[in-house]
Amino acid sequence: MKNILSDINRMLGITDSYQAPEKIMNILTGDEKECIRVFKEFLNYFKCDISYDWFHEYFEDEHADRKNNKQDFTPKCLSTLVSKLLGSDTGVTYEPTAGTGGMLISNWYNHRNAISFIDYKPNDHLIVCGELSDKTVPFLLFNLSIRGISGIVFHGDTLRNE
Repeated sequence: MKNILSDINRMLGITDSYQAPEKIMNILTGDEKECIRVFKEFLNYFKCDISYDWFHEYFEDEHADRKNNKQDFTPKCLSTLVSKLLGSDTGVTYEPTAGTGGMLISNWYNHRNAISFIDYKPNDHLIVCGELSDKTVPFLLFNLSIRGISGIVFHGDTLRNE
């Protein structure tokens, strides 16, 4: 039986989840071979199912700041429903409070599957998103990077434009 908390910690090479945000940023900005190794390990672990946010449960249980930042994560079933309601139009997707990327991933996956893999061009489906939490941004960047999603991530308060 999988224990997602300990398995993600092991794949990241950490002993406690509080180390994850810094470690993820080091992986994404450090040695390319190490980044590819970690990406392969995650893809193998999740059986290459890139249709959902792998960090949803991990982050919500270990890092979400419900009291101060009112962080709560959209359930996968709701992300899928919203994505289907939005349709598969090309263009820019904007998410002002992206979290770890659950809604973005679902929407991106729906768009990607509506187009032949030969005709799919990531830059035709740009993601623009914002996120306030210092702890959340590394998970979001990891999720976008491992899926090859083209986008811009603003780190700050989208309500106050700061």
